[in-house]
Amino acid sequence: MSTIQLLKKASQMVDELARIGQSTPAELAKVISEPRPTVYRIVAALEQAKLVRSAGDGRLELGTAILKLGDAAADALVDRAELHSQLRWVRGQLGMSAYFCVLRENGAVCLDQVEGSDVTLLDLAPGRTIPLHAGAASQALLASASAEFQAAVLQSGPYGRIASQTPLTAEALRKKIEQAAVRGWSVEDSEVTEGVASVGVPVFRRDGSLLGAIAVAGLRGSVLGHEAIARQTLDAAAQAITAFTAEDGANDARDTAGSEEPQGSEREVPRTPAVIAKASALMAALAEERIATSARLTELLEEPVSSVYRMLATLAEAGWVEQIGHRGAYRVGSKLVALSGEFSRRADIRRAAAPILRAIHEATGETTFLCIRRGTRAVCIDRLDGIRVNSRVLQLGESLPLHVGAAPRALLAFEGRESWEEYAAIAANTGEPWLRGRSRSEFYAELEEIKEQGFVLSDNQVTPGIAAVGAPIFNHRGEVAASLSVSGMREGLLAPPDGDPIAELVVRGARALSDYLGAPPFPAANDADVFRAIVDHASPA
Repeated sequence: MSTIQLLKKASQMVDELARIGQSTPAELAKVISEPRPTVYRIVAALEQAKLVRSAGDGRLELGTAILKLGDAAADALVDRAELHSQLRWVRGQLGMSAYFCVLRENGAVCLDQVEGSDVTLLDLAPGRTIPLHAGAASQALLASASAEFQAAVLQSGPYGRIASQTPLTAEALRKKIEQAAVRGWSVEDSEVTEGVASVGVPVFRRDGSLLGAIAVAGLRGSVLGHEAIARQTLDAAAQAITAFTAEDGANDARDTAGSEEPQGSEREVPRTPAVIAKASALMAALAEERIATSARLTELLEEPVSSVYRMLATLAEAGWVEQIGHRGAYRVGSKLVALSGEFSRRADIRRAAAPILRAIHEATGETTFLCIRRGTRAVCIDRLDGIRVNSRVLQLGESLPLHVGAAPRALLAFEGRESWEEYAAIAANTGEPWLRGRSRSEFYAELEEIKEQGFVLSDNQVTPGIAAVGAPIFNHRGEVAASLSVSGMREGLLAPPDGDPIAELVVRGARALSDYLGAPPFPAANDADVFRAIVDHASPA
């Protein structure tokens, strides 16, 4: 097998893991039609690059490097931080799920989403692809796409039914596109998800080329009848996105398979799985640069020009790299956004946490919890009861507000000040005495202390006589994804133990789960600091 074929097989293997989920090397060997020794060599190289990883029981799954490349693909198109800020603003104005999509030949790819207050729309999660024949975002994109692109989509009909109002014929879709083009925005009802409606507007670069579409979606009763307000809000956000988006003049729907003609012989390309390592380094460099010419990549990699050209051509054919225009610069392909979405969709924090919860439970005999945030509350998604004392609070599926206890405050404290203020504003409107005599500044100071310490100590805050320790679990962007906690009688939980401090066990467990989600290194208290905090808290004043 040539080195280029080997690289193609490697990308095919990653695609298959995204498509079918966890698989053994033997299963992958059948899918890519290669002998097991070759597959094992490819797997070893992909594992080293963190593009795949072991899932246990001899099975493989997508690796955390996919997440970073997915973010890089989005960053090459639009500033994600600014985009996310605009989506949060839209959600704040309308209360609906807000999302942003870009046009690709296989559909509208969602780059980012902020969940609304009524429902979680899984079809709109980052990395998911919405079919081009359905949904407000798709129709807003098609209405602003080239005539050739529109014609190709219309010629691909009839279309599959997704929900009761999905356009099924080219004529039905043509009318929707024409209506969106005249209005400058689009609206749909029950085309993608039954009972859900959406409104979308196109977003353009400063040079007038199509960048994507920003849209909102929610239960049809909250959307229909309010289209004008939604459109005005989305128009304002679209203009803000245009203002911070760089011009590149590229038509993102075009075929970007790479048009540069490689020079040199096949022998100049690295042999065997070494080419996978070289290709991984190329992808990492491209992710760092966001957009780079082949000359710049050759300089960064210190590889022969012909080797870089061949790798770029192969990666472009696989969809991992996109070329901007004819013989233009390169960026990470939007396909990586979809692969990243598959990683996130398949990542099972509950499954990964089970052995950690069990290990802490066996070491301490105390109740262990795994929680995630839903709105203004921390929801328990897994729990092991203590063997001596078993708190009735936070049973499986139950929740607590984010300002009390260990697990809830671990979810809130490690977010930004903006999230604290948003939560405080919502909590103040409930009419409950949630601050318990404290001022907001004192509450924020408490969260700052927790953030600096790296974990949470809760003593007599939820149940008299019960204490708890909680620590945050981060995702690949350094955002809080979940929290791990232990609770028990305060005398046993806070007193200096003979073995490892319970807080140390919790912090280590949370770090392991953060690694599972691909989190970057995050500053946290060292073990001595953890022990000292426990001793100081337990000591009488």
